Amino acid sequence: MSAEDFDLITVHTEPAGDSLVVHVSGELDLSTADVAEAELGQAVGSGAPSVIVDLDRVSFLGSTGLRVLLTARDRANDSGVDLRLVGDQRVVLRPLQVSGLMPAFRVHATVPDAIAALRA
Repeated sequence: MSAEDFDLITVHTEPAGDSLVVHVSGELDLSTADVAEAELGQAVGSGAPSVIVDLDRVSFLGSTGLRVLLTARDRANDSGVDLRLVGDQRVVLRPLQVSGLMPAFRVHATVPDAIAALRA
């Protein structure tokens, strides 16, 4: 990955109660997948019972980005971690719909909505 690719994506994690929220901003595609995959892997492997992936500031979600999300979901399922996605804009929802992956994820409009659903 080149230095320019780091300008394309920002990923950081913060606690939200006993959950972790992984905030992803920018483009999630082939050139940036490693950054997102590493951060999601750490979050899922952290021991937190739930991980929320905030995609609200994603400007592009490519097929490799979908693979990153599927890998995180599979790791979460294997570890007993409840993984939720946040993002109600077309740039996130359309790739999930077109690929047929929408049913594979629990998608919420906002991080507070995802947290409330975890508590329900």
